[in-house]
Amino acid sequence: MVLAALKLTVAGYWSWWRVMLPSLVFLGHNAVYLLVGFLCFCWLKHEENEEEPTTVQNHSRAGYNIAALLFLFLFLDNLLRRAEGQGWKGFWPCSGRFEAVVLFGMLSLAAQFVYWSRIVSGLNQKHA
Repeated sequence: MVLAALKLTVAGYWSWWRVMLPSLVFLGHNAVYLLVGFLCFCWLKHEENEEEPTTVQNHSRAGYNIAALLFLFLFLDNLLRRAEGQGWKGFWPCSGRFEAVVLFGMLSLAAQFVYWSRIVSGLNQKHA
């Protein structure tokens, strides 16, 4: 709501995509989180006679998840800057250059894979 009010009053040059950036980051992060989680759980070893349920909280690595969220924000910000033509030469991570878009997209995926692979490897070690 704050960004919508800013667009309507002060920053009229912003696109509505820019106003929706926090929501897009939240939805995109959750979608990537689920997809990568399902992919990584394909490598989980299953035992037929498992007595106790396994919880994921024992193996969580919140730092990688937060880094993935930050990288996805920078990816979408650069993507919007590139699409809108608002790139700038000052601060490189927010330049809107193609290299920054690819870099932050790949870093977001890599952080998600590291997060989930740590969980799966911990669960596999527990089953071994």
